[in-house]
Amino acid sequence: MSSNVRVRFAPSPTGLLHIGGLRTALYNYLFAKHHNGTFVLRIEDTDRTRYVEEAEQDIFENLIWASLKPDEGPATAIMNSAGDWPRGTSVTEESALGEEKDTGSFGPYRQSKRTELYHTYAKQLVDSGHAYYAFDTVDEIEAMRERFRTAKNPTPKYDPQTRSTMKNSLTLPENEVRRLLDDGAEHVVRLKVPSGETVRFDDLVRESVSFETDGLDDQVLLKADGMPTYHLANVVDDHLMSITHVIRGEEWLSSAPKHILLYRYLGWEPPEMAHLPLIMSPGGGKLSKRKAEEEGIPVNVRDYRLDHYEPEALVNFLAFLGWGPGDDREFLTLPEMIEAFTLDRVNKSGAIFDFKKLLWFNEHVMRDREDADLARELQPLAAEKGWGDVNERFLKSVVRLLKERVSRLPEFLEAGKFYVEAPKEYEEKAAKKAWKEGTTERVAKYRDRIAALGDETFVAPELKQILTDLVEEEEVGFGKLMMPVRVAVTGVGSGPDLFESLELLGREEVIRRLDAAVVKLG
Repeated sequence: MSSNVRVRFAPSPTGLLHIGGLRTALYNYLFAKHHNGTFVLRIEDTDRTRYVEEAEQDIFENLIWASLKPDEGPATAIMNSAGDWPRGTSVTEESALGEEKDTGSFGPYRQSKRTELYHTYAKQLVDSGHAYYAFDTVDEIEAMRERFRTAKNPTPKYDPQTRSTMKNSLTLPENEVRRLLDDGAEHVVRLKVPSGETVRFDDLVRESVSFETDGLDDQVLLKADGMPTYHLANVVDDHLMSITHVIRGEEWLSSAPKHILLYRYLGWEPPEMAHLPLIMSPGGGKLSKRKAEEEGIPVNVRDYRLDHYEPEALVNFLAFLGWGPGDDREFLTLPEMIEAFTLDRVNKSGAIFDFKKLLWFNEHVMRDREDADLARELQPLAAEKGWGDVNERFLKSVVRLLKERVSRLPEFLEAGKFYVEAPKEYEEKAAKKAWKEGTTERVAKYRDRIAALGDETFVAPELKQILTDLVEEEEVGFGKLMMPVRVAVTGVGSGPDLFESLELLGREEVIRRLDAAVVKLG
């Protein structure tokens, strides 16, 4: 395949970026980069009634955070930013959209700035007999549906079978149509779908696909407010922007035959198409917002960012939701994904959203990161959590000790709470198991021996050796003393390396906690 591959990610800013949208962006990006092509961002903002300005900025931030920087598109301050978008940040005044100058020679990349183009091509379709003006009111369309409604057809369409009964430029006299248009009568432009035809095309994921035109409606192309629908705008823009491959979600598959007809009627060659499988709920069915909420699954990318998921983890997780490299690799860097990505490896069937797998990816990424980087990122969270004035060196030690035991950055704060706060109570099951006859005396002996150490000798190897010597003298198993010491110091029965934790807490704090436990548990 030649290097003139051009793909686009074309979200509508009507809400925050959905994880399914990010997967679509990712597959487009990987395909483009695999073929040394161009990844275009286009903002489809023609639905002004549902437009959310914050949503547009959310799209920009999340693409940069995920390292999916477009080659062309609206060049805001965010899109021109160097490096990754900071982990765990949200929309701020400092990241405001700012002055916009398009990057690329096919702009504007915002559909609301391209309306004249859509009107030009809509008129061309009407003049060629492939579209028509429709003047029906909402009530008149509903009345038509009532007339044609049957048990087999409960929701009749505005289509080749019903259009002859409606008020449009196919049924009205030409002079009446002209008068209505001259008077500014409210109207839409509809696609004139042919009867009795089969529309076929080859999909790069689903292979040969066909639709009968008798099952299609006469799609609205221009709305009454003069704005285009997705169907007209995306066809016009994909052609004018020289898009070679349209890679989008399966939900658009049923619209594809209308788009094929539009390409035909406008005299254009359609791009290659690939319709991606749905992301499925663990409980079955499409992962809708409602189902996600029921199952506790965040659906907006921003939620993952603010919950401090690693961007590389979410990108890997989404990449493997419906695709695989064809070997036994379970984690890929972005360059490795680019090298391996092909559409013929995308599954036809839906992929189940497995939250545990996402956590596994997140653990993988965190464990590969430098302790110092995680500590710097953890510092403001620790301050918010009331950890006080803890320095980066201390946090680096906390990270090192807990890194293998947590799945996300904020979990360091819960798992490591005992490092900054003595236990007020003890895990009942662990305390009951640890504190037996003779335990109080053994803990007191251990306390006295480590109290005799100087600050410079209060180190993990020495603390472990003292405990080892004591259990040998007492002729008990190692756990008979280590477990009660752990419960006394941390409040729980399991955790990171005990002796390194004692060293990090320091002599005075450890002695204080052992004394308190002897009183409370003895």
